[in-house]
Amino acid sequence: MLSVASQIADFSIGASAPEVTIFRNASRPSVCLVGDGEFLLAVALILEPLNYARDIAGSSGVSAALENGDGDTIAVIDGSIPDSLEICQGLGQNLPKILVSSEASFSFRVKCARSHVNTIISNPVDQAELIHWLEHLGGQFSEQPASILLVDDDPLASAVYAELLRANGMIVSVLNDPLKIIQAIEGAFFDIIIMDLQMPGTDGIEIAKIIRQFQSHLSIPILFLSSEENKQIQMTARQFGGDDFISKRDDLEALVALIQLRVQRARVMRSLIERDGLTGLLNHRRFKERVEHEMARTNRTNLKFCVAMIDVDHFKKVNDSWGHPVGDHVLSVLARTLSGWVRKTDVVGRYGGEEFAVLLLDTSPEAVFEVMEKFRKHFAAMVFDGGPETFSLTVSIGIAGSEANSDSAALFAEADRALYLAKNNGRDQVVIAQTSSAEAPAAMLPEEPAGSINEAL
Repeated sequence: MLSVASQIADFSIGASAPEVTIFRNASRPSVCLVGDGEFLLAVALILEPLNYARDIAGSSGVSAALENGDGDTIAVIDGSIPDSLEICQGLGQNLPKILVSSEASFSFRVKCARSHVNTIISNPVDQAELIHWLEHLGGQFSEQPASILLVDDDPLASAVYAELLRANGMIVSVLNDPLKIIQAIEGAFFDIIIMDLQMPGTDGIEIAKIIRQFQSHLSIPILFLSSEENKQIQMTARQFGGDDFISKRDDLEALVALIQLRVQRARVMRSLIERDGLTGLLNHRRFKERVEHEMARTNRTNLKFCVAMIDVDHFKKVNDSWGHPVGDHVLSVLARTLSGWVRKTDVVGRYGGEEFAVLLLDTSPEAVFEVMEKFRKHFAAMVFDGGPETFSLTVSIGIAGSEANSDSAALFAEADRALYLAKNNGRDQVVIAQTSSAEAPAAMLPEEPAGSINEAL
């Protein structure tokens, strides 16, 4: 495979070759920028506040990333440079590509589709639009294996299918007693559910109806693995919660490929349903569900985790002084910066308004304190454009750990209390929830002053 720089040079004979720069983020796919200096500067101003760092190796870093099999890269290409579509086509189908162009005609979109362009965004680049597509395309690189629930009363058949899926990198839970479906899905999360249609004591349609009684499982695809050929029965199954039929007569490799495609599409759709429209983070309901699932896991495994609540100090002043579009920009930048700050395994959500929350796995409050303290300082150093003025903001952060709380409601309450303490004690600080007088360094646990907590907000 030719390097990115080599392919661009091939398409730029007789003209000055565009610049190629790579931006890296430890928690997100790298971004390869191809364009002139003005284009690179405009996009860099969006990426750098989101914890992306310019690779000092320049174009050679891009080439090395692709040639060494590092697929975690998204190309952002300036549509105004010569032969931009030929460059996109030369980069192949597998590398995700964003083309920045003011052209929006149908004929142009056809050309883009033929050149393997994933999406077109307008020029000048809108930050929110670019971030949205980086998040969406970056989801294709998810290292998290698909989680499957296989429901079949036949232990032998289910074992065969389970081993086949596991051999292809999926996590499979098998349920041979369909009457225990509630216990199987309670407090658990699956990307997809595969069921036999005909089972003793019940059938797949009834089980699908039961699954759809749970709000958290409304969007999970249900596939029937069956020999049923009756079209009316198939339609009834789809009407009551089933999404598709897979014939037991199908080739096993085709079966695996179909399930993988279904999982990928389900994750995209779930992302649209479960995420906040402005920031792209998990919404309030879904974030709380994730914490509840983690608490259930902790009760089984004794692995600890933490929740951090982050609130922008004096955010109302931003909307009042510079307008809601500027306020939305601040929240968007904070969301992306926070997402890039924590690990891939951690979960970031928008809890409401200017309040955010992070679920940090397998760690202690003291370790989280260090991470959040560095984030607090980093965010405070950022400068926002209020036009014509510039301004900076601070955040207050509260942390609570699972070890000191018996359920998710108590955990959220303690994290909220720690956040309120940070507000009451002057803002722009990180506080660990105080569950006893001897738990953490005093610097982390200021005493709550007299007065109403609500006054601090």
